[in-house]
Amino acid sequence: MYTFPRLLALFAGAFVCAQLVASQSSSTPAQDRIVAIDAGVPMHIVLDKRVSFTRTGQRLRGHVAQPIYVFDQIAVPAGTAVLGKVTEVHPVSKRKRIDAMMGGDFTPLREAQVEFDTLVLGNGKEVPIQSSGALRDSAVVQMTSNSQQKGLWQQVKGSIRDAVAAQKRSLEDMVRKPDKIERLKNSLLAKLPYHPQVFDAGTQFVAELKAPIQVQVPVQPVAANLEKLGAHPPADTVLHARLSSELSSATNQWGDPVEAVLTEPVYSADHHLLLPEGTRLLGSVLVATPAKRLGQNGELRFTFKEVQLASGAKSPMRGQLTAADASKAANVSIDDEGGAHATESKVKYLAPLAIVLLAQATGESDNDGINGNNSGGSVNNGVAGGGFGLMGRLLSLSAGSRFVAYGIGYYGAARSIYSRFIARGHDVIFPRDTQIEITVGSR
Repeated sequence: MYTFPRLLALFAGAFVCAQLVASQSSSTPAQDRIVAIDAGVPMHIVLDKRVSFTRTGQRLRGHVAQPIYVFDQIAVPAGTAVLGKVTEVHPVSKRKRIDAMMGGDFTPLREAQVEFDTLVLGNGKEVPIQSSGALRDSAVVQMTSNSQQKGLWQQVKGSIRDAVAAQKRSLEDMVRKPDKIERLKNSLLAKLPYHPQVFDAGTQFVAELKAPIQVQVPVQPVAANLEKLGAHPPADTVLHARLSSELSSATNQWGDPVEAVLTEPVYSADHHLLLPEGTRLLGSVLVATPAKRLGQNGELRFTFKEVQLASGAKSPMRGQLTAADASKAANVSIDDEGGAHATESKVKYLAPLAIVLLAQATGESDNDGINGNNSGGSVNNGVAGGGFGLMGRLLSLSAGSRFVAYGIGYYGAARSIYSRFIARGHDVIFPRDTQIEITVGSR
C-alpha cells in the first residue's frame, strides 16, 4: 500500500514531467512545409563580384534582389545567394561594332549568355534550378507631377547640379569604399580603346525559371484570413507587379491588351488578404506613339481595368502606372496621368555647342601660337575627346597638330548633333517581367 507521503510524491513527479513535456513541445520549432514556385517566375539577380565573360564556363555569383512570394508567403527572401555560369559568348552585331568604333572603342565586343543553376537558401541548402539570365540595365522611375516640371533654364541648372553631385559622390565612394585601387584601375581600363569585357559587380539580370522548383518555408504561426479574398483594394493602394509581355511604343497600338501579375500580396488595413501573389491585372494600351526622326521620342500609356484571381473570377479595378523599372539609356519619365515618355535632358542642347566653342577656342589658341605666343602644336585634348573619348586625346597628343584636334573636335560635334537632333529618337520599351507599381484609383 502507498502511504500518503508516497502518493503525494508520485503526483508531484507526474506534474513535473507533464510540465517538462509541455515546455519541450512549446519550444520545438514549427515544422517547415514545401511550396512550389512555378516555371516562368522571374528572379531579379544582382552580381556580387566583377567577372570576365570572354570564355564559356566562367562561374557567376549573385543574390536575389527582390523576394519571391507564393500566394501570401515569402518563398525566397531577398539576399538569397544564386550561382550561375557563362554558357555562350558571341560577337555583337555589325551595327553595334561600327557605332563603338566611331566612338573610339576598338575592342572586339562580345555578348555573353548566362544561366543560373543553383539557389543557395539561408540554411545552406542548395536547390538546383534551370533558368536563363537576360541582362538588364534599369533603374526605378517614379511618377513626376506636371507641377514639378520646370523651364529650360531650371532644368539645365538642375542637370548641371545633379552631374556635379554625382561626380562628388563618385569621388567620395572612391575614397571611402574598400578596394579603391581595384575600382580606379577598372574605371581607367573601361576608357581605353581596347579594354577587357566584364560584368561589373552590381550588374543586373532577370532569370526566368524554366522548370518549377520546390523550397522549404517555415509554417506561418497564424493562417491568412481569407474572408475578404478578392475584395477591391482601397483607393491609393500601391500594387507591385510584373509585366507578362513586352510593351513598346514602336510595336504596340491603341487597344492592345496589357497583362501584369502581382508579385506581392495585398492586405487590408486589418490584415485581411485581399489579393494574393499571382493575381492577374488586365488592361489595355491607351496611347502608343513610336519614335521618329529629328529626335522625336516615343510615348506609351496604358491602364488596368480588371483583376483576375487564380480561380478565374474577375472584378473591376482602375489602376494607373506610377513607377517602373526602365532602361537608364532611354531616360524614361512617367507623367501624372501614367504616361511613359522617352525624354532627353535639356543639357543635350549645350553639349554640341560646348564642343564647338571649345574647338574654336583651341583654334584661336593655336593661331596665337603661330604668331609666336605659343607653340603651334598646342592642343586642347578635351576637344579631341569630343570625337573619340580617350582615344581622341591620345591621338591629338601624339600628333601634336591643331588640324588633328580640329578634325576630331568637329567630328565629335557633328556626331553629337546628329545623335541628338537628326537621328531617330528613343522608344519607350518595357521588356517582359519589368517590375511596375500600380496605384489603385477609386471605383
